[in-house]
Amino acid sequence: MSTRRRMSLLCFALVAMAAASTPLMFAQTTASPAQPAVKLQPYTTPDQSASAGVPAGWKVTKGGQTVIVINGPQGESIALGNTFVAKNAPFQAGQKGPNGADLSMPFATPLQQKLSMIFEWTATASGNPSPQLQFKSATPIQVPPVLGQCGRFVASITAKTGPTVEAGAFCSLPMDSAGFYKNVMLLAQAPPSVATQEAALVQAVFASYKVPASWMQKKLAPYTQVTIVPSKTAGLGGGVAIPDDTSSECFDLVVLRETPKSQLPRACGGTKPD
Repeated sequence: MSTRRRMSLLCFALVAMAAASTPLMFAQTTASPAQPAVKLQPYTTPDQSASAGVPAGWKVTKGGQTVIVINGPQGESIALGNTFVAKNAPFQAGQKGPNGADLSMPFATPLQQKLSMIFEWTATASGNPSPQLQFKSATPIQVPPVLGQCGRFVASITAKTGPTVEAGAFCSLPMDSAGFYKNVMLLAQAPPSVATQEAALVQAVFASYKVPASWMQKKLAPYTQVTIVPSKTAGLGGGVAIPDDTSSECFDLVVLRETPKSQLPRACGGTKPD
C-alpha cells in the first residue's frame, strides 16, 4: 500500500473518531461507570461500500452507497453516511433542488443553521410539519479546508411522531464550480426515555462504521462532474480542491473517529511526527 493511500485511510479514520465520541454526549453525561463491551454483529453493504456493527435485536433497514441505517427495538435508529446535495440558493422547505440536488440552501449559512434546515426540509418533504429543534450542544471539528466545515451536535426534536434526542456528526463540504455542495451526516436518535441507556451502544456502532478509501473519495468529490481534472493542489473553478487519499483519510480520522490531535498526521491538522 502506498504512503499516500495509508495517509488517506488514516485521515478518514480521524473523522470516525469524532462521531464515535458523539454518542457520549447523546447521554448528556460527563462520566459513566464502566460497562461491558457492546457486542456487535458485522454487517457489510451488498455493494461493499461500507460496513458497521449491528447490535443484537436491531435490524438493518438500508445498506448501500456508503449509507447504513439500522433500527432498534425501542424506537431508536442510527443512520450512517447520509448525504444531502444542496444548491447554493435560498432555502425552500420541502422543495427539491435543481439538477438532481436534494434541496436549495445558502452555502454561507452557518453550520448549525444548515443542520436545522436539513431537518426541516426532511420533515416537510415527507409531508410532516416542521419539527421543533433545540440544540443542547454544538461543537466544531477542526478539519482540513478540503473537507469544509464539520461539527458534532446533540439536540432535542419535537415532531409529529413525538420527542426524540438526536446526536451525531455533520459536515458541509466545499462548494463546487457550479454552486453545488454535499452535506454528510451520521445521526443517532432515540426517545428520551431510552437515550441515556443506549449511549454506549450507539458509541460502539459509530466507531465500527468504515468506508473504503475509494468510496470515500467518491463521497467527498464535488457534485458537479468536470472533464479536465487539475492536480490535487489546484482548485476547481469554485476553489475546491480535488479530494485525494489524504482527504479521505482525514475525514475518517477527524470526523468519524475524533482521533486526538497528538495522534493525527500533520496533513490532517495533527502533531504526530512523520
